[in-house]
Amino acid sequence: MTSERRFEQDLPRLLDELYMGPMPAYRDDVIRRTARIRQRPAWSFVERWLPVVEVVRRPIPWRSIGLVALLAAISLALLAALIVGSQRRVPPPFGLARAGLVAYAAGGDIYTVDPATSISTAVVTGPETDSAPQWSRDGMQFVFLRGTDDQADGIQLSLAYVARADGTDLRLVTPEPITITGLHGFSPNGREILLTVNNLGTQQLVVADTDGGGLRTLDVGTTRVAAGDAGPSWRPPEGNEILFAKGDRSLHVVELETGAVRTIVGPTDLLRRGTPEWSPDGSRIAYIEWMDVEGMTAQIHIARADGTDDRILPLPPGAIWQAFRSWSNDGTRVLAIRGFTGGYEEAVAAVVPVDGSGTGIEIDYSAIIPPACCPEWEWAPDDLSILGIAPGLQGSPATQMLLDPIAGTGTAVRWTTSSLPAWQRLAP
Repeated sequence: MTSERRFEQDLPRLLDELYMGPMPAYRDDVIRRTARIRQRPAWSFVERWLPVVEVVRRPIPWRSIGLVALLAAISLALLAALIVGSQRRVPPPFGLARAGLVAYAAGGDIYTVDPATSISTAVVTGPETDSAPQWSRDGMQFVFLRGTDDQADGIQLSLAYVARADGTDLRLVTPEPITITGLHGFSPNGREILLTVNNLGTQQLVVADTDGGGLRTLDVGTTRVAAGDAGPSWRPPEGNEILFAKGDRSLHVVELETGAVRTIVGPTDLLRRGTPEWSPDGSRIAYIEWMDVEGMTAQIHIARADGTDDRILPLPPGAIWQAFRSWSNDGTRVLAIRGFTGGYEEAVAAVVPVDGSGTGIEIDYSAIIPPACCPEWEWAPDDLSILGIAPGLQGSPATQMLLDPIAGTGTAVRWTTSSLPAWQRLAP
């Protein structure tokens, strides 16, 4: 009995030992090491944010997940729209675009005007004499000339500047004053400007970097820019070639990368051939040619870019001559000045289809622009109107006018200018 009694007394102790199990010999060492490690923050446990156990226990809430995904997609779309909306869209360099502001010079300063309201804003001012603003093809910047007090060969030396559309960020393009005789616009990518420069009595083609990186004279010999000529022009849409005329009345193209020159129309003994200009898509050229040396006998030629398929646009009965002035942006029409005498006495503007299907729409502009040689015209980017100005400015203020190429009417604008037409292109 005594031994059984001892076992019953020791049984609780034995059960406790079996329950706890043997204590590992390295337990004290583990405790000493882990006591020095900082406890993991509660926020770092995934279970704090995602109910892992509940997801396993409950059916997957596809409807809630879909709603969250939809809200996330909407948020991303709104963010993308905000980013895109904060960036200004630019128009294509050629073809139809939305009509923006007109840039012009007056009193030695540069202005922009909204043709719809006639509200003008001075964008470049100061004591200098600034003139001849021209927009880049994307409408983001314009180039203009700034006169100096120096001359060479009787021609005033000028500097070319580029500015943003609002007149800020003025950048000098030409490193020093030069004898700029013609400003022929931006390249399609807006990185270069084409100039004609007088060098010891000869006209040279010069390409200037808009960032002020320097000038490059094209080795094409002496070019020719007669009164009323648009001068050399970039070939659309890449701008990798330039069309120009020479003194022998021949028309040529120079490739900018290689400097290679090819002839489009050969030399002639005619009194005059000139005003060559690319069509908006670069597939054709327009130019004028005198049919006879007696009086005004100019005719408009339309040819392929290589000079083939050359044809003359028709004249209506009674008309004697017509001279090319500018292409429409869609490339289907040209603006011509048409005469019914051997001079400008009865000259009218004419919007003529380039396919030769008709003689076009005539617009009498003589009540606003005096009938004399070579008024300048530019189509609005949307082709809904044409901006013109009287010839022979020479820095004097003149009235500009708008032609309606569909209705065949013309009206004077409210501002006066001493520079050629320049219309800003905007994204549609």
